[in-house]
Amino acid sequence: MTTPRFRTAAVLDVETTGLSHYSDEIVELAVVLFRYDRAKGQVLEVVSEYSGLREPSCPMRREATAVNGITRRMVRGLNLDHTRIRAMLRQADFVVAHNAKFDRGFVERLMPSLRNKTWLCSLSGIEWAAKGFANRRLDDLAAAHEIENPCAHRASGDAATLLALLSHRPRYRKPYLHELLRKAGIIY
Repeated sequence: MTTPRFRTAAVLDVETTGLSHYSDEIVELAVVLFRYDRAKGQVLEVVSEYSGLREPSCPMRREATAVNGITRRMVRGLNLDHTRIRAMLRQADFVVAHNAKFDRGFVERLMPSLRNKTWLCSLSGIEWAAKGFANRRLDDLAAAHEIENPCAHRASGDAATLLALLSHRPRYRKPYLHELLRKAGIIY
């Protein structure tokens, strides 16, 4: 049986109270579900989007707030829609994050039912240095490709920016999503 050519995947980003998967927590999570052409490694369309804030049970580190701008007041009494997030991710063949190890650790701690999901990392799964990009940070890659991040260091802005970057087709080349899928063995 052959795999259908047009499939669904997700881009995900989190903002957290700090860097530790063990003592820090998610304060914001965004998911963009998209359809892609498996043969061409090309993003076709956005299917749905979700972004939500949540109040953590641990302290919010000043360093994290300085980066993402999320304060305790902004998240007071809020929680993520776990049912919607799980439903979206169930539709996805895989989840892409820019530094997937970071995002995945927080997501799996919050929602253990997602532990078996396939994750791809756009930070390490694309040969950025070979393409002349010394810095692999999402903001720097977006700027180099003239992709404007509507809300940098916020989950929804970073997820949208990552999807735009994966959609980008360098001159005379295939989209970056194609390379990510090829390296992951999803396309050949």
